[in-house]
Amino acid sequence: MRRNWLRITVFALLSLLILSACGGGSSTADNSAGDTPGVLDKDKKYTVEFWEAFATSTNKTALETLTKQYMEKNPNVTIKLQAFDSYDTLRTKLNGAISDGKPPAMAQVYESWAMKYKQSDALASLKPYIEGKNGFSKDELNDFYPVLLKDGELEGEQYMLPFNKSVIVLYYNEDMLKKEGIAVPQTFDELNAAIQKLTKSDGSRWGLSLTPSVDDWSILYKAFGGGDFTSSDGTKAVFGDEPNAKASLQALKNFAPLVKSGAVHVTKQYNWQNDFASGKAAFAISTVASYPFVKKAVDGKFKVNQAVMPSGPSGHFTSLFGTNLAMFSGVDNDTRNAAWDYMKFLVSSASNSYFVQQTGYMPVRKSAAESPELKKYFEQNPDRKAGPDSMAYGFVPSVMPAWDDCRTEITTNYTSALTGQASPEDALKKMSQACSSALSQG
Repeated sequence: MRRNWLRITVFALLSLLILSACGGGSSTADNSAGDTPGVLDKDKKYTVEFWEAFATSTNKTALETLTKQYMEKNPNVTIKLQAFDSYDTLRTKLNGAISDGKPPAMAQVYESWAMKYKQSDALASLKPYIEGKNGFSKDELNDFYPVLLKDGELEGEQYMLPFNKSVIVLYYNEDMLKKEGIAVPQTFDELNAAIQKLTKSDGSRWGLSLTPSVDDWSILYKAFGGGDFTSSDGTKAVFGDEPNAKASLQALKNFAPLVKSGAVHVTKQYNWQNDFASGKAAFAISTVASYPFVKKAVDGKFKVNQAVMPSGPSGHFTSLFGTNLAMFSGVDNDTRNAAWDYMKFLVSSASNSYFVQQTGYMPVRKSAAESPELKKYFEQNPDRKAGPDSMAYGFVPSVMPAWDDCRTEITTNYTSALTGQASPEDALKKMSQACSSALSQG
């Protein structure tokens, strides 16, 4: 009997050891939740650093409110918001932190930044988290607007989720247009005609106030029939090659005669807002994210409205703006799990609905756009619908890291062509060569 008892005891002990080594048992699985992508352990404490560029205004308060809500629901998770004064500063700080091997858990990133970070293995793929126990179902993934979810892919794999997304729209002084009997322009030909008609010869009013950028040039380029901006391997600019060169030149020339005649006022930085808010300009071109600032500056002096960007011979197009959310591989698994859980909260339908109402950004999920709260909001603020209505026309010229250099070169030469400092042909040649040089160097 004693031998049998010993056999049973030894067998039981061996069984327990084997189960322990294999991670068996429900309590062991619960305690090792950090090893499961995106799943949190309620008995652990987590800290997540989120680097962002919402240092002021409604963007700051909206993000802080949502973060507070998340931490109240998840008291074992501390979210540390690190706000920088601009996206340029954010990028510089991120580059330095990654180089030093001390990245934050997550950050706002543009597509070209993300590609650079992916190439250096600094970015964490979201695929395991999306497909994990705390991930997204197929229906939830389909709830994101396809163009925005696609924007978060790098080489066919999801590395980002859409967050503060915006598009360029046409701002207009509705009272002014009604007084002059001018309909909202649907095409660039109609816009050019309206700009001329609304301009006063004594210089007291311009039809359009414009701070030139690569983005409005890109929209014109696509609207006039332009194709890709870069070669398929991303090593060369092709917007200056035929047949794209024709569309590039039309984009450079479109507003140039109106600048020369005084109908378009070329400004720097955000000075177009001053012109528009004071009633000195009938139209302005900017992102929907400018809405809170414009609305505040106008202060009820007239009715501000937005419209989808006018179309060209090839249809409607608009530049897709705003950052995505990404996680970094240089932090431990537990921290990434918490970062994912917080990220998922920020892009939830309820959070997104609140965020849209508080800021100038667009809904990133269909359920948010169709929620009773946002439906009511858009009914009360019909001028905000231009952004969502533009969603299907959005595009990103390139995700290559060197495109940031291209942006600078294109903006500089586009401005020179508009102001007559360079011919459109010379401007196109310079920006094409400079962009190709940047791309070839990676």
